[in-house]
Amino acid sequence: MNPIVKIAGALKFVANHPVNRGRKFRAVAEYGFLQIAARLTPGDVCVEFPNRTRLMVSPHMKGAAHFITPRLCEFDDMSFVMHFLRPGEMFADVGANVGAFTVLAAGVAGAKTISFEPSPATFDMLAANVRLNNLTDRARPVNAAVGRSVGNVQFSSGLGTENHVAAASEKSNSVTVAMTTLDHEFATVPATLLKVDVEGFETEVFGGAENTLKNQALQAIIVERNGSGNRYGYDEDALHANIRKHGFAPFSYAPFARELRPLGEGESGNIIYIRNRDAASERLRTATAFTLGNLKV
Repeated sequence: MNPIVKIAGALKFVANHPVNRGRKFRAVAEYGFLQIAARLTPGDVCVEFPNRTRLMVSPHMKGAAHFITPRLCEFDDMSFVMHFLRPGEMFADVGANVGAFTVLAAGVAGAKTISFEPSPATFDMLAANVRLNNLTDRARPVNAAVGRSVGNVQFSSGLGTENHVAAASEKSNSVTVAMTTLDHEFATVPATLLKVDVEGFETEVFGGAENTLKNQALQAIIVERNGSGNRYGYDEDALHANIRKHGFAPFSYAPFARELRPLGEGESGNIIYIRNRDAASERLRTATAFTLGNLKV
């Protein structure tokens, strides 16, 4: 992508982000300053997250800058996690990266969390964020990929937030990591909410989650759909048809209105699948608001 187009897109995203309501120009100026300052910082950066939680981020990690500003980069889905979960419920964070969703689920909503991150370096940051927020009693980081079977798999390295299970052509620049399955991990204590963001490997994740999908305790799923499965030759239409077959319907979430809004079957991006719309809507309507600075949602 042309660098100028990329920068313009980033500035537009920051200016229009919900966290920056009523302060667009100031937000853009802060974004430019923080991007430069963060890259000159020799170590990690600690940023404010909702309800006095914090997130430690390496500004030199590829793709991690959006955690520094605007912080809640996937605002609708992050808000959904905080509004939907209740204390003590189980959240599965598949592709946890540095732990942004983990901190929101365990630190803000009070849920129990199992977070899967295969990259050794990124896993260290995930574990550090669990300790930073004193969440070791309810958040368990797991240094493993999630797939169709228990074993090992080759995983890319050096790509920051874009690391992924290595395709056949990428295995020369990869590391061996452990792999588990959702059915294995949640055989006795099922998840209430499942988030899957694994750079195209989603078909394999759900291939090892048939019992997890059937379990009525699983009420909602957040899964990314962006065509990345093509690198493995996966049919994403078939994957999403399978999720719907298990009784889930696709929605987006409007946090300020606390509304679930139906999506068509072919939508891309992050999709929120809901098993029972009425029950989920009531959860969302009655959830405690979270705060971030002067923002209350």
